[in-house]
Amino acid sequence: MISLVPVKVPARKTRFDLTALIEEKVGDELADGDVLVISSKFVAMAEGRVVKLKTVNPGAAARGLAEKYKMDPRLCEVVVRESDRILGGIPGFLLASKDGLLTPNAGIDKSNVAHGAIILYPRKPEESARMIREVLRFSRGVSVGIVICDSRLSPTRKGTTGVAVAASGIEAVQDMRGRTDLFGNVLKVTSQAVADDLSSAAEVLMGESDESTPIILVRGLKRSVRKDVEYGGRGFAISIDDDVFLRSLGYSGREYA
Repeated sequence: MISLVPVKVPARKTRFDLTALIEEKVGDELADGDVLVISSKFVAMAEGRVVKLKTVNPGAAARGLAEKYKMDPRLCEVVVRESDRILGGIPGFLLASKDGLLTPNAGIDKSNVAHGAIILYPRKPEESARMIREVLRFSRGVSVGIVICDSRLSPTRKGTTGVAVAASGIEAVQDMRGRTDLFGNVLKVTSQAVADDLSSAAEVLMGESDESTPIILVRGLKRSVRKDVEYGGRGFAISIDDDVFLRSLGYSGREYA
């Protein structure tokens, strides 16, 4: 049976030592096979990935996007810098691809950060996940999995769910092809997004406002997904040419739509 334990942490406003905090809060409780799901914004805060908008000088592309989508040109400039590509937008938001993940404003957020500032994704979340895992293995002698997660919107759906932006120590995407279902049908395209599933479960406890619960301890995950592997954003992604939603909508690879 899988259990999820919320870990409450006082709000942080400047960069801090994340692994020291994890050890302080749950170090004595960790056991082999546990998984820690950690908010990407909490990891980013630990890394100092906060930008004051008053320090941003927007370029021509950002000013054009800002005019078209009625946005702050300084925010548009940071989105341009953080994105692999920009596919389009609506007033207030740009739809961007960031390390293979489609996300509004490249995952940049104004919530849970000081007024006039924005917080970005961790610089290299897969390296952050690996580092946390290795430190805990060295200091506590335990082999745990790490998932760094964010909340996301899904097409045509209300509300947010969880999505993994990096993972270490678990098979974050299980390839089910070649297995059979209950009726003996061979699965041809199915994969299970285990890290996304864990992220969504964790998001129920993390919340979206003032819950101050950026870490969830997951226990009881089946052994088959606990492996010495790592995933960055592109490890979860498929190409745009293979995406049923974008291909069906006729996306042609253009930028700054």
